Amino acid sequence: MSALPMERRASPLRARLLRSRELLVSYGLALALLIAFAIATPGGYEPDRILTILGQNAQLGIAAIGQTVVLLSGGLDLSIGPVMNMASVVSSAGMRGQDGNIAQGVALAIACGAGVGLVNGLLVSRAKIPPLLATLAVGTIVQGGYYVYTEGQPKGGVAPGLQSAADARVFDTIVPWWLVLWIAVWVVVAFLLYRTTWGRRFYAAGASPRAAWLSGVAVSRYVVGAYVLSGICAAIAGVALTAYTGSPSVSGADSYTLQTVAAAVIGGVAFSGGIGRLAGAFAGVSVLVFLSTILDTLNVDSAAQYIVQGAVLIGMMVVNRRLAGRGSGSAGR
Repeated sequence: MSALPMERRASPLRARLLRSRELLVSYGLALALLIAFAIATPGGYEPDRILTILGQNAQLGIAAIGQTVVLLSGGLDLSIGPVMNMASVVSSAGMRGQDGNIAQGVALAIACGAGVGLVNGLLVSRAKIPPLLATLAVGTIVQGGYYVYTEGQPKGGVAPGLQSAADARVFDTIVPWWLVLWIAVWVVVAFLLYRTTWGRRFYAAGASPRAAWLSGVAVSRYVVGAYVLSGICAAIAGVALTAYTGSPSVSGADSYTLQTVAAAVIGGVAFSGGIGRLAGAFAGVSVLVFLSTILDTLNVDSAAQYIVQGAVLIGMMVVNRRLAGRGSGSAGR
């Protein structure tokens, strides 16, 4: 008599664990690398050092949130690096090195990022251009635009107040402000995805666009929204990177596009769309950051680091694909 209710109680828990197994694997890898980091690096076990490293990579985390949302929609955003560089150039030109101009510089960068995302979304959803080609082309145009504008020499300057925020801590604690910003962006996007009707329809549109369209969901609207959100996240990340480096750059974020894809994939997000969790991006970024720091500490040359990082990415893709295959036959999505 009591076995049946217990089985019924266990069944939802089992289904939830099956749906989250890619996420658990990602966080398991991140935890393993955190332990390896603590062992391999001097003072690696100190919470202050761990939080500092995560705060210094908040710009990657914020940009990875946008890439994750686009991948969940079934797309891909290869314009993230150029948008981050554009945000660096535009925000610095707007600030002109004055603290009183921080708000307008940041707002201008975010507006430009949203504009690029809107163009990407319209090209993918309305013009039916494949996401890889559309975002690559838009990113190239953006890159050419800020090179023409700056002539290779960014104008303006980063406000001292924004620079000081890069190393500031929350109320004199060990928590960096940029880490708080990263978490805040995640909370806002997570609320949209998991606590609103928009988010539920967004997942439906990403998992099966035709089925969602037949159900009356305006799929193109959600695709455009994903790219706009990615553009905004990339712009915020570009401003954060500029604050950290202390000067605008037209090439400082060139490597971030592929890193955001890697972070999302390591975090368990599928290229097919509709599969994965936003929380996976945090695990993916943590894996990349701790792995890179360990390799730097061990004086591994950059060529070998690329090999190791590529091997980890391939390994996680294989594991996630197998887990997804098992789940489709057992619990479903």
